Formats: sequence, C-alpha cells, structure tokens
Amino acid sequence: MAEDRVLLLNPPGDRLYIRDYYCSFSSKANYYWPPQDLIVLSGILSGEFAVDVEDAIIHKTGESACLEKIMRGNFRAVVFTTGTATMKSDLALMEKVKKEKPGITVIASAGIMKFIGRRLLEEQPALDAVLLDFTEPDILRYLRGERSAPLRGLIYRGAGGLVEFAGESSREFAIPVPRHELFDFRKYRLPIARRFPFTVVVTSLGCPYHCAFCTAGAYGYRIRPVDNVIEELKHLHELGVREILFQDPTLTINTGRVVELCRKMIDAGLRFSWSANADLNALNEEKVSWMKKAGCHTLSVGIESGDDAMLAKYSKPINAEKIREGIGLLNKYKVRALGYFIIGLPGETRESALKTIDLARRLRIDIASFAIATPDIGTRLRQEALEKGWIPADLSTFDSTEPPVIQSGGLSKEEIWELRKKAVRAFYLRPSYIARKALQVRSFRDLRELVSNALSLFRN
Repeated sequence: MAEDRVLLLNPPGDRLYIRDYYCSFSSKANYYWPPQDLIVLSGILSGEFAVDVEDAIIHKTGESACLEKIMRGNFRAVVFTTGTATMKSDLALMEKVKKEKPGITVIASAGIMKFIGRRLLEEQPALDAVLLDFTEPDILRYLRGERSAPLRGLIYRGAGGLVEFAGESSREFAIPVPRHELFDFRKYRLPIARRFPFTVVVTSLGCPYHCAFCTAGAYGYRIRPVDNVIEELKHLHELGVREILFQDPTLTINTGRVVELCRKMIDAGLRFSWSANADLNALNEEKVSWMKKAGCHTLSVGIESGDDAMLAKYSKPINAEKIREGIGLLNKYKVRALGYFIIGLPGETRESALKTIDLARRLRIDIASFAIATPDIGTRLRQEALEKGWIPADLSTFDSTEPPVIQSGGLSKEEIWELRKKAVRAFYLRPSYIARKALQVRSFRDLRELVSNALSLFRN
C-alpha cells in the first residue's frame, strides 16, 4: 500500500488562522502552531499509507496552488482540519476538489463535528465523512474500504445513509508516535517560547469542567498513558525539537499524573523547555515544583473575569481570591503566567468589565489575552444566545479576536469592543510592565518578538 497516499491539509486562509481542535481564530500577534488533530493523524495513518502534509497557512499557499497540489498528488483521500472561523472557505475549497476529482475521499476534522457533523454531511455533498475523534484508529478501516458497520470516531456515507458509531470512547487512549518530521516545525513560533524549534504535544483530550463559554467540557475528559507520551517526546528530542507546547485543554487536572510525566521526562534526559494550559483550581505546591524541575516555564490559565458573579453564572469554578492564590503560587516558583480573559459575556456591565481589567492589572502575570465572548457551536452560551434571539440560527462563523457578534445587557457591541481595547491598553501600557519586559530582553530575537507582538496588539 506504499502508493496509497493521504493528504493532511490545513487549508489556506486570508489571515494567520489557528485551527485548534476546540476553537479557531486568527492570530493577532506573532504566534502560530500546527493543528493537533493533523499531528496525531500523521502517526495513525502512516502505519498503512504514505502521508503528505500541506500546512497552507504557514507556507502561505494560496487556494489555486493548494488545489493544484491536490490534483497532481494522486491522493486516495484528503483529511482537512477546519473550524468556525474558516468553515465557509474550507468547505468551498473542498467543493472545488470534489468537482475536479470526484473519486477522492474528503474527510473533515474538527471538534465541532460532534455537534454539526451529521448536518454537514447532509448538506455538503463534497464531504464523504467527518471525524468525531482524531485519536481513533478506525479511520484506517474506513480508508481500507471496510464500511459495512459503524466505525469509532467517524460519521460516514454508507449505502443506506449516514453511518455513525453509537458508543462512547474509552477514557484512555494511546496513539502511534506522530510524524512530526512531516510538519515544517521550524516555522512555528510562540512568543512565550524559550527555545526553538518548537511544536505541540497532546497528553489528554477534553476537560472535566463545563464552563458555559467553552466547548472542551462537552467531549468528556480522556487521558493518554504517560509512557505513550514519553515515546513521542523521545522522537521529538531526536528531531532536534527543544520546546514543547502541551496543547491539552488543561494539563494539570491530576497531581499524580503530572508528577509521573515530569519524573519520566527528567529520568529520560528529556530537557525540553515547555508551556501548557493549566487549571488554577488544580494547582498545588507539589505539582508546580515538579513542573518547574521538568522544564516548565509558562502556564496559560483561564481567569476569564474579575467579577465573581459572572464567573458563577457561566460555571467557571473559581473566584477572584482563588485566582490570586494560584497566580501567587506560580510567582513563587518563577513560572510565568499567561492569563485568558473574556470581555462581553451576556450580563456583563461596564462595572464588571472594569473589575476584570483591574484584576488583570493587579495580578503579576506576564501576558494577558482579552477575548470577546463568542457563542461557539457546542457551548451553553450559544444555546442561550439562540434562545434569546441574540444571533440568527444559521450564524456559525466566529473569531474571538474579532469584534463581538452578541451584545450584553446594557452594553452595545461597540462598547464591548471599546472595553476590550481599553483592557489591552490598561494592561500593556503600564510603565511597570514595560520596564519589566524590557529587562527580559536578552537577544535581538527577544527584541524583535517584543516589538512585533506589541505592534500586532495595538493594530486591532
């Protein structure tokens, strides 16, 4: 089957789009990482197929050049990643692919397929299947042509209609070592990275929490055996990768698992520097100290709001006091903090938004990301927005770094956007912050990154 080829495609776009599995958005600063679903699929598919990768975003490949590559490639199938920020253009490209090459199999991958996969297959004849779970090996059976029964992780067109596996995925998953060498990882960039080149690694999927504005909790929480993760890290070390972004929705749920991962990284001599998403509620001294020993330099944490009532309303299990404690723990161990905030959740007032801005300014965090509340597919926020008529039922294109699509009580969309701009200015233009960042510059690259990201932030 050496001649059977499959293309993993990150489709082209008119911006620097990041298609994460759980959300998609346009990068507003100097950062970009590869889609984690394509990374994992590269290992699964390489067991039986010759795999090509086209990351049209990082290579700046236009639609016509991308289409030409697919036509010339003699591919059995194209698996493309997508998301709400780019769904329309991604599907339009697939329609052209199918028109030019009717016999090719086209498979869409995105977390939102859990919610809209069946409808897309009913409405989009260019699609042959959608992936509900990119870690399931049954995609190999599908591509072999074994389509007489439901297959885990897929919905596909069968002789009698759409076929979907009705069972649940297991709580634990293991994957073959991904083929990171197929991705141009030397082009990936991350302002918080200490070393280069860098790439992403997934050690768990989904989230045990159910915040109303986030999709990750809808997938359940599944973990990957630590030894399976270590295999991948060894491969990356051999490739010369020295920086890792653990791209789990939250890495830090279980103390024992985090400590095991850190111990085994140290024992194997895997001296990466790395960052991860973390849950402030789950942080403790043991966990943070081991992460620091194993090379962790930055944790990205969801703070969301400085107003406890807003946090409670949207099921974020934290409050301002706990936020301050968690950030204080990171400060103690000299682990940098990147704080995520949301402006414009329904019920937001000018007063609650100003509380968020004030909290961001008072916390000793290194980076603050201020997103606009987005009614993403699969969230309770979307259900609320639909029920109350804030958005039309067919609105499915969102980008949390763009102006809002919903308003909040007494705040207009324009006022929400202005508050977001105010938050950026209030956080980044403080003399104390500017002085601290200037002292962290150690090289021309550091200076270039600092200037580039500052310009990007204030351009919007």
